[in-house]
Amino acid sequence: MIKAVLFDLDGTLLPFDHELFLREYTTLIGGHVAHLVNPRQFVTQLLASTAVMVANNNPSRTNQTVFSADFYAKVGVDASTLELILEDFYVSKFPQLSKIVRPSAAARRAVQAVLDRGLQTAVATNPIFPQIAVEERLRWAGVYDLPFVHITSYEKSHFCKPNPAYYLEVAAAIGREPEECLMVGNDVEEDLIAAEVGMKTYLVTDCLINAKRLTRSADAQGTLDELAAWLQEESAFAH
Repeated sequence: MIKAVLFDLDGTLLPFDHELFLREYTTLIGGHVAHLVNPRQFVTQLLASTAVMVANNNPSRTNQTVFSADFYAKVGVDASTLELILEDFYVSKFPQLSKIVRPSAAARRAVQAVLDRGLQTAVATNPIFPQIAVEERLRWAGVYDLPFVHITSYEKSHFCKPNPAYYLEVAAAIGREPEECLMVGNDVEEDLIAAEVGMKTYLVTDCLINAKRLTRSADAQGTLDELAAWLQEESAFAH
């Protein structure tokens, strides 16, 4: 029986063009640190250190710890100085990226449908961003005020998608067995892999990502609007 629904954020609850967002994000953050380091060098190292974080499989180190250990040692700027500048970026500049997203009222309807059934709901976004950036995107999606029991971020997560251990960690964090969880996402590789640990899956198709052209299938699929309607049906949880 499904007792918790885990929602991906980017491209799921918050529809947007992933490549456009990445391009605008890296341009904006590179410009913010340009007085200290060459923007191209900064962005190259940012992406490289993010890849190191995604590949981490050590449960004793948070994603933030893994990223910081690799990034600050190689970017060539004093860590304490750069940390303050990046904190300022997420407060003062990151919100500007809201102009390129396409929020949908269906996101709130979907989450509310789960809450109305008395089930748990959590935000299972790929935890490569700090909490402040995740919360900002939840505001753009129009669901920030809803009572999620858990929100993944790089400060508290120890794994990234598509590592199956990420899903086990989320289930443990909300006190559920994987078999009691439904994972909702738009990325065939990153989100549907939740099935490997026993979770049910729903593939949201509005901003579908399948970079590796995988043939993996979900238990159900549809648009964000269709998801909201599906979650209101009794049959959605009759597993």
